Amino acid sequence: MYDLIIIGAGPAGMTAAIYAARRKIDFLIISMDVGGQMTWSSEVKNYPGTNTLTGIELSNKFQEHMKEYKINVKSEEILKLSKKGKTCVVKTKQNKYESKAVIITTGKKPKKLGVPGEDKYLGKGVNYCATCDAPLFKGKIVAVAGGGNSGLEAVLFLAKYAKKVYLMEVNEKLGGEAYLRDKVLVDKKITVITGIKVEEILGKDFVNAIKTDKGGKKETIKVDGIFVEIGLITEASFTDVEKNKWGEIKLFRGTKTHNENLTSVPGIFAAGDCTDIPAKQIIAAAGEGCKAALASFDYILKK
Repeated sequence: MYDLIIIGAGPAGMTAAIYAARRKIDFLIISMDVGGQMTWSSEVKNYPGTNTLTGIELSNKFQEHMKEYKINVKSEEILKLSKKGKTCVVKTKQNKYESKAVIITTGKKPKKLGVPGEDKYLGKGVNYCATCDAPLFKGKIVAVAGGGNSGLEAVLFLAKYAKKVYLMEVNEKLGGEAYLRDKVLVDKKITVITGIKVEEILGKDFVNAIKTDKGGKKETIKVDGIFVEIGLITEASFTDVEKNKWGEIKLFRGTKTHNENLTSVPGIFAAGDCTDIPAKQIIAAAGEGCKAALASFDYILKK
């Protein structure tokens, strides 16, 4: 029986683990993906106390901090999290673990296009975060796949830096909010193409073109990068705690006036991008991981 199990090892999970180690409680951190979403970013300039780093470099700093406390991440896939009486039960493909409390910090993962070249050029022109990586494409030509709110916001942000931006939507009409569509359609840097499908991402050392299909007409379009903005999937299907319509874990207020990272199930806490907090940022996730850890400690002591 552990005091605490932390599921996920992105900025929220690693922060929670550091706090747990400092409290000297008996805990376990489980994740198949150390670093989480922060490793997607080619450049991080807004994390306090650091100079410009890649997402992987910042993740490595988190991991170095964990090593100081001899924290090891157990690499196992989570199948189910449930509550039996006062005990939290975590089932993985390999084992079953029990604890007094659990913190879910599994974040999100992007929906992928699933085309050749997408994985090969990840971080080399293939991106999933316009707000993170737009400055890297100053004066360049980029494409955005996806014409919903995410795609619309991405092209508007990219247009501040890029020379030209293609917005490519597989449907015949753009989705998203009307006010965003209006902004996109009047921006002279943005070329909107609907009814088009990205079939392959090409490159050498970095992306240099994409193959497309528009109504049977094949074309290769030269670009310096492509941003995939067809949505994100919350990684929380293994638990039945209450979620919103986007699959994000709902957080509830406790006995105090502030949010204590409580879920609908006592003893199960959540932090970071897998929750319904609006700020999906590395620094916000780390702060939420700290809050969740402190709240779980109080819960464990009371029980």
